[in-house]
Amino acid sequence: MMGIDWNDLHAANGLEAARVAINSQLATANEQQASLPADADDDLLNPPPVLAKEGYHGILADVVKTACKSSEASPVAVAANFLATFSAMVGRVAFQHIGDGTCHARPFFLLVGRTGKARKGTAEFTVRKIFDAVELITVDAYPSMQRHEGGLSTGEGMGKAIRDKLDEDDDEGTDDKRMLIVESEFAGAMSAASRERNTLSATIRTSWDGKHISPLVSNSKWCASNPHICITGHITSQELLHRWDDVDAQSGFLNRFVILHIVRAKLVAMPKPTRQEEIERLAGLVAESVRFAIGEDYTANNSKEIRMSHDAITLWCNEYPALTAEQSGIAGALLVRVEIYCRMFAMVFALLDRSEVIEPQHIRAALAWINYWKASVSYIFQTLSAKAEAERLDATSNEVLEFIRANPRCSKTVITTMFKNRFTGPQITDALNHLLNAAPPLIIQRQLPRADGKPGKGTIVFWVDWKG
Repeated sequence: MMGIDWNDLHAANGLEAARVAINSQLATANEQQASLPADADDDLLNPPPVLAKEGYHGILADVVKTACKSSEASPVAVAANFLATFSAMVGRVAFQHIGDGTCHARPFFLLVGRTGKARKGTAEFTVRKIFDAVELITVDAYPSMQRHEGGLSTGEGMGKAIRDKLDEDDDEGTDDKRMLIVESEFAGAMSAASRERNTLSATIRTSWDGKHISPLVSNSKWCASNPHICITGHITSQELLHRWDDVDAQSGFLNRFVILHIVRAKLVAMPKPTRQEEIERLAGLVAESVRFAIGEDYTANNSKEIRMSHDAITLWCNEYPALTAEQSGIAGALLVRVEIYCRMFAMVFALLDRSEVIEPQHIRAALAWINYWKASVSYIFQTLSAKAEAERLDATSNEVLEFIRANPRCSKTVITTMFKNRFTGPQITDALNHLLNAAPPLIIQRQLPRADGKPGKGTIVFWVDWKG
């Protein structure tokens, strides 16, 4: 059938025979398409990123499978929430030496997806239930860590939540410096961090570094020593692209976050709750890893060193040149911390396996997350940015087109004056070029002679069509 000319078939056998043959071929094509794997569409210039299966290492795979079994949660978002919560809970006990510095399990995640469609919030529910159960299991040894949801607006607020005791009678101070922050409106935090004299950006950078948080005000006495804060932020790609600027990356604010592209995995019209027995089973396994990672003293600092095995060192050294390859532009600014994050993730996966030794499988799991981070940055700041710009250009062009249609022979000056409070000069120029270069052109331009009759360029005017 592939070689048949449908017009010839129609002429020879009639309309009904042609219709039956076409429908038969369409059905065959649909069956073939349905049998293709999900990633068969490999002709996309920049397809959405996919987290390699190695990234779902150990118990993480079990948790993600359970959380996504009957919900629309994104597997990547579930996994990120799990890694952030586990890391916050285990504190600063476990560490790695990196040169003369130390690395703790303290990841910052930024989940980027469509509002209400990426299911970034849904991905928290099962993870929260599991860790609530974990804290009930380990309550004999460790108190519940602090959790803060929303309202991340000032550095002082972050620091005071885990500040040291001023004296023995100070009930508001604490020795427990573990805190998990979930900021569902991260665009607001970015806005606050960009305000003059706001200390949020500086405090976020300081807390990721694990350094003491203290105000610069001379008469303030409080200090939050040895903070262990993990942050998971939610933001839409449109908000991130709108609020992004080079200062955020170069200052070290955004480049401390692992930026992850999040999409809804599937449609589930009637999500079902996870059985309590399953929650308790997973909580029991996670609790064992928490007890291993913390030991006896949840307030300890650098008491359990995590090292690499010989095979892990070999793999790390082989992967290091590619991992640290220089990148330009936005990617180069946002991905400057991939090496330390790779070491951090490898340590987290080792702790989940209740091991003080990082093995090759932990390195591979960490590399999967780094590669997904890199692909997410590329996708968000190239593909989605270009799409957003195209949509903006279309919207601007449509408004300019309607104005020209209602005002034939108008000049660019008139158009710019009309839209001066909404569009910039370059945006109007882009819109006019977009309309002129459409196929066929949507507007026509003509240069009129000067009104005074003197030599020189006259005014360029625009029509929707030549007859206008």
